[in-house]
Amino acid sequence: MSDLDSVYNSGMNFCQENHPRWAGRWLLLLLMISSLSGSGCHASYLLSNGSGVVHGLAGSIPIEQISRDPDLSPEARARLKILPGLLEFARNRGLRVGGAYRRVESTPLPASWIVVAADPKTVSLYHWKFPIVGVVPYKGFRFREHAVREAETLSDRGLIVEVMPVSAWSSLGWFPEPLPSSLLDLAEHRFATTVLHELVHRTIHISGESDLNEGLATFLGSRLAEEWLILQHGEESEVLTRHRSRERDEKRLNRLLRGLQQQLLEGDVEARIGQFRLQLADQPWQQWSGAELAKSSWSLPRILLAQVYDPERMPWSQLWLESTKDVQILVNRVIKEKPGTSTNRPSLEKK
Repeated sequence: MSDLDSVYNSGMNFCQENHPRWAGRWLLLLLMISSLSGSGCHASYLLSNGSGVVHGLAGSIPIEQISRDPDLSPEARARLKILPGLLEFARNRGLRVGGAYRRVESTPLPASWIVVAADPKTVSLYHWKFPIVGVVPYKGFRFREHAVREAETLSDRGLIVEVMPVSAWSSLGWFPEPLPSSLLDLAEHRFATTVLHELVHRTIHISGESDLNEGLATFLGSRLAEEWLILQHGEESEVLTRHRSRERDEKRLNRLLRGLQQQLLEGDVEARIGQFRLQLADQPWQQWSGAELAKSSWSLPRILLAQVYDPERMPWSQLWLESTKDVQILVNRVIKEKPGTSTNRPSLEKK
């Protein structure tokens, strides 16, 4: 049996038994993969990730079943307990939840691995182009060894490359993705923020607009997580304080990174990154350690990728207020001003 046959059988059996209305989408995924199987370097990427989606779902465990596991940690049990309420909150706020996160991945591995590359001459990210998602500044792989192979190829071309683990992913509404088990180890405010971030991706995706997609998901995921935490614990709760202080740390880091990115265009990259590390060590962080941040890997790809997720590069706070803090109004405005989002994928089920 070929890899493609295995993917098809696993996916169709899962859909017919658990989500029969998704069977057509599995077939569409397989047709897309097979049609691109002769297209060169992208073929192995699509096949690997297509099988990852299918096998990840087929091997996932229903939340009700995993919640009964006596070996489940108290933290994981607590996250699973709040998950249904969090998903209901997301639906009520206008996010397209669909069938996502009704199951949990059975392995604790990273959700995927991404390759990020930067050109040191132009101080810019390398981009890939794919169907549906368009042009993106990273390339995902199910297996780390495949990502490393891609990184080596790009490195031979003179690019600076880094392979990074990814803790969560979104199918952009195409499939009922399971919850990555690694998220169950997160603190409550980080768990809520991450789940809501990924649900924003299920709700809206503008092809080829990575900065917009990730910036909006980062902004809205944090804002909605704050609302959720207030509903659950109140304005004076410790968990809400931690959420807000982390957001302040993230904004401070993003501002420093924006300044660094401008300086890198002027040359002497290594020296400027060294100065940036000293800045990190001196900042009055609320939740993070400046010394630990300074010792982190601040490669050129990581620094440039940070701008993709920076929500302050676009006026999301202003747009959020102008949309009366209504998710659907904001989404409709983005779609109107950046057309091409909902026409390139199937209609999602009603909320």
